[in-house]
Amino acid sequence: MHKNEYKNIIKRYKIDEENYPKKLKNINNPPKELYVIGNLPDENKKTVAIVGSRNCSDYGNSIAKTIAKSLSLNDIQVVSGLALGIDSSAHLGSIEAEKETFAILGCGVNICYPSYNYNIYNQIIETGGGIISELPIDTPPLPYNFPLRNRIISGLSDIILIVEAKKQSGALITCEYALEQGKDIFAIPGRIGDILSEGTNNLIKEGAYIMTTIEDIYERLGVICDKKLSINEKDEERLDYFEKLIFKNLTYDLKHIEEIMIATKLPIEKCFNVLTSLQISGYAESPRINYFRRTI
Repeated sequence: MHKNEYKNIIKRYKIDEENYPKKLKNINNPPKELYVIGNLPDENKKTVAIVGSRNCSDYGNSIAKTIAKSLSLNDIQVVSGLALGIDSSAHLGSIEAEKETFAILGCGVNICYPSYNYNIYNQIIETGGGIISELPIDTPPLPYNFPLRNRIISGLSDIILIVEAKKQSGALITCEYALEQGKDIFAIPGRIGDILSEGTNNLIKEGAYIMTTIEDIYERLGVICDKKLSINEKDEERLDYFEKLIFKNLTYDLKHIEEIMIATKLPIEKCFNVLTSLQISGYAESPRINYFRRTI
């Protein structure tokens, strides 16, 4: 837990006040009041909740961040829960786009939980977003608070997107609230037998919308995507022959430099030089030494 310097600027919104979110007034068991550091979501803008597993894959992290960044660049707000894994990546995608994102907490808003995410917590506020909770100041992050806060995540959103989820994932609780509230649910399909895809694949079997491109969400929201940033397409015209060769061999999962050398038949020095160029231009990243993945 991390108690912070924002304690003196917390706003309080009661359910009978005009500036209390209209979307929440109509849900079952609406919060009687909200505590906010920063801002509430703009009710005139479309909003998407992006949630998923805490112990997610590298692929899931990359997808969540890319989707959130694309939505944010097209003026669609992103809501999540500040948890490790998918939630964190979703917030970071919006932050990278220098757009607002909103974190719903299962503790008092003056407590950053997990404390590991304190930098994200601060950046959410600095980029015009908000830290939101129905719980009073200094309320600790007790386990039973988190399932209940998920009704606020879905309540504030027009669409809920599940990126990765185990069979018994907390993200599925958000889906239950979303169904109760009449919200659309999208799930990203995963590999058969992958434990992190059991929850999302089951959602699809039960009738959730399948997301295979970001345009699936834009179409459902009735929004035209003006600023293209898709998980399935990238403008490669600016890349030279070797950059294209290596980029096409990268995936959202981490690859060791030796795997890239074998696939491209390029010497190690050439691979490193090209990968450095791809990182500078935003096509790739290296979160671990000698491991690389595409960022879009």
